[in-house]
Amino acid sequence: MRITRVIPTTLAALAVAAALPLAASAQEGSDSHARAKFKGDLETSQGATSGTLRVKYRCDIGDTLWISAKQLASGKQDAALEQEGSSQLAAAWWQSHRNPITCDGRWHKTTFTLDTVEPGSKGTFVDDGKAYIQFCVTQGEDLTLSQSGWVRTDTDE
Repeated sequence: MRITRVIPTTLAALAVAAALPLAASAQEGSDSHARAKFKGDLETSQGATSGTLRVKYRCDIGDTLWISAKQLASGKQDAALEQEGSSQLAAAWWQSHRNPITCDGRWHKTTFTLDTVEPGSKGTFVDDGKAYIQFCVTQGEDLTLSQSGWVRTDTDE
């Protein structure tokens, strides 16, 4: 049954992502051709608990994506959010392991959804602030792509 497969994969992805050194714009992973570029703002609605981010990416291998966005209550960019465990500092932290990805060596432009469904997720994002994004692709327990950096938040009112 798919549920039994998703839980170990999700836990493995969380363990791999938590172990990453999270420097801004860091690009790491075993897939040397893999790349990701954030295209635009994290789009939300006022009071929403979900939003979208457009990403252009390519990877040769990978079957699970973890995407995360964190923001301070002030909405200001702060290097503290780039550190491991910084979701505790964040007023808003949205994430997802549920977005499908295609790793076939070609570039893809995809809009990914982040939300508060997964445990630990919380809060709402400040309009016209900055959010720290982590985009990690894994194949089993192998991290194949890791990209992180800052994007603007755009909340429709």
